[in-house]
Amino acid sequence: MTQIIQTPEQKMYLARLMGYDYCIQYRSSNTNLVVDALSRLKEGSEGTMLLLPVPCLTFLDELKKQLIQEPTFIEFKKNILAQPTAFPEYSITRGLILQGNQIWLPEGIPFIQTLLMEYHSTPTGGHMGVAKTLARITENFYWPGIRKDVKQFVAACVDCPQTKYETKKAAGLLCPLPVPLQPWEDLSLDFITGLPSFRGNTTILVVVDRFSKGIHLGMLPTQHSAHSVAVLFMEIV
Repeated sequence: MTQIIQTPEQKMYLARLMGYDYCIQYRSSNTNLVVDALSRLKEGSEGTMLLLPVPCLTFLDELKKQLIQEPTFIEFKKNILAQPTAFPEYSITRGLILQGNQIWLPEGIPFIQTLLMEYHSTPTGGHMGVAKTLARITENFYWPGIRKDVKQFVAACVDCPQTKYETKKAAGLLCPLPVPLQPWEDLSLDFITGLPSFRGNTTILVVVDRFSKGIHLGMLPTQHSAHSVAVLFMEIV
């Protein structure tokens, strides 16, 4: 009864229930069989099975083959084994360097392209954007410059611009202002506000001629009106 109403559906049902005197009681699933999900299916209809795609890291053997040939990885691994206290964020597990819960990779190895394709271009990758692709990769892997590599890979993906479209409304034609032919024919007005007070004035009216870029300045109080602006304009212009 004290739940916060957030969704439009909750507001609609709450408006219908306000005319009744009721209380909400919890019933466990074994005593509330009527509202079981299977009982709501129409007779003769088929159920639906939902799948959650999760990347399967079956290519770790290929990764290990590439890492044992990388001088940067071999040197860093030796340093961690020799002085583990100097690298508290790193550990060695099954021949791999872990940075926390992430597999650390040296920058520029060919396996990085395999990872980018797996997490972006495959059916389980789903051609997600930069943020989602980066979030999925960093759940398991990390290498220096990972954000830059993900941005470049997603930007170079051929399928993304062909299948995804802009949801924005098409831009209209430009409507440039006409070019004035003589000085003080076309003016622009602006206000500079929030200035230190001088004789009760904290605002400056700026009038600029668009042809000659000539300028007139006038002081205005904080609480000015359209009438006071018009009077000041007649005085200074």
